Amino acid sequence: MLKDRENILNALREKPLKTYQVMRRANLPNEEACQSLLLKMRDEGLVKFDIHKGHWRIG
Repeated sequence: MLKDRENILNALREKPLKTYQVMRRANLPNEEACQSLLLKMRDEGLVKFDIHKGHWRIG
């Protein structure tokens, strides 16, 4: 799980991405697991979600 978090943060370093793009770049096989992890990271303040564009970015 820690490796998945690192992969997500590495994927978001370049530019804000949509959930599916994050999932592909971080090599996560399951969209639900990716979404769940992104929400946990959002609660911790590591990432932010732009509701108008639908993009995740580093917080």
